[in-house]
Amino acid sequence: MKRTALITGGAGFIGTHLASHLARQGWDITIVDDLTEGSETNLEFLGVEAELIVLDIAEPGALEVLSGRAFDAIFHLAAQASVPMSVERPEVDFRTNVVGTFHVLEFMRRRNIPKLVFPSTVSVYSPDAEMPLKETTPIHASSPYGAAKSAAENYCFAYASSYGLNVTVLRLFNVYGPLMRKYVIHDLVRKLQRDPTRLVMLGDGNQVRDYLYVDDAVRAFALAEEKGRKGDVYNVGSGNPVRIADLARKLADIMGLQKVSFECTMESWPGDIKTWFADLTKIAELGFTPQTPWDEGLRRTVEYLVGHPAD
Repeated sequence: MKRTALITGGAGFIGTHLASHLARQGWDITIVDDLTEGSETNLEFLGVEAELIVLDIAEPGALEVLSGRAFDAIFHLAAQASVPMSVERPEVDFRTNVVGTFHVLEFMRRRNIPKLVFPSTVSVYSPDAEMPLKETTPIHASSPYGAAKSAAENYCFAYASSYGLNVTVLRLFNVYGPLMRKYVIHDLVRKLQRDPTRLVMLGDGNQVRDYLYVDDAVRAFALAEEKGRKGDVYNVGSGNPVRIADLARKLADIMGLQKVSFECTMESWPGDIKTWFADLTKIAELGFTPQTPWDEGLRRTVEYLVGHPAD
């Protein structure tokens, strides 16, 4: 018999790739998404066969339309995932990331669903923490987004302790790949498309990030469902630190642009963190290692972005 999964936010960037991965593994997929950022076009692009139900998980009782169904696992990806947006509109961020997660946990508790995988974020960590970041690194959010995800994590841990729910938390670093419609790789490629001779980057170019190709990220989700311990948390990244300036030059090379002037604004923004990259020791114990080479992942991503017009 096929296993059944509910994916919230399953028509978004990572959610669509996860739905595709699980379907190939023989799962029967139901997706709920409010289509704020997700789209049916994403599902069509990857050929995902799944039932899509359009709803807002932050609305009280919205998930009751699923009350007659049994699920073996929930992958809760529905989220507001922009730091600048969270600074601009913290109430929207709180509603989606905290209230929405609470409703999913309550749905899981009332329906006795065996497993929940919840993706959190590197943004929960203290901005001045020692690198590489470990799961034991102090939590001290520097943005409303990080604060909301931290609160949602704690609700997951509390429901695991208080009600015995089998919840596993993943702290995602920078996931990239086809279907992405925001974040730095997307933004740099779009800027180079608009002006192949000049690229202006926020900050000083020395910001360091940890990039993980989306195919590897969804394998981590599957491993967390299969082997992740109840009430535990795992970093999900590549463990490879990359400077933004080096990333920009790499993207220009992939796009065949040899005469680009690189400039930095020297300006930061609220919630920005200078450096982060992951210690993957803990999730490696579940059998996870990144498999997609950096050059190959970037090439595939650039190919997708260049082939699809900007939104």
